[in-house]
Amino acid sequence: MIGTTSPGGLDRARALGADQVIDHTAIRFEDAIEPVDLVFDTAGGELLARSALFVREGGRIVSVAEQPPEGSNGVYFVVEPNRAQLIELARLVDRGELRPAIDSVFPLDDARAAFERSMARGKHGKIVLRVADE
Repeated sequence: MIGTTSPGGLDRARALGADQVIDHTAIRFEDAIEPVDLVFDTAGGELLARSALFVREGGRIVSVAEQPPEGSNGVYFVVEPNRAQLIELARLVDRGELRPAIDSVFPLDDARAAFERSMARGKHGKIVLRVADE
């Protein structure tokens, strides 16, 4: 697995299991990798367009950000809630088998600040809105 990140995320990407990590601020991934079987895109834009050039024949692009480029063997999907899956995810978290990456937690009254953080660079994980105090 190859991951691309900014300098602040290099060690985290390795800790999460990336075999190779590319600092996208220092090198274009095209100059550091051979064609791949799968691109999983969470950013869209120019990076997604460039990624299409490095998928092996028969490979695939999966994006949760936007539609992959025309002519690529790509799929775009939006995740929809599924009760059974959410219950299973909660069970895995409770057992410590799944550790979500959380950047920051905001009270519901600070939803605007949470949104601003979600749009900012340099996040390491999800932004959480706390709906109620325990």
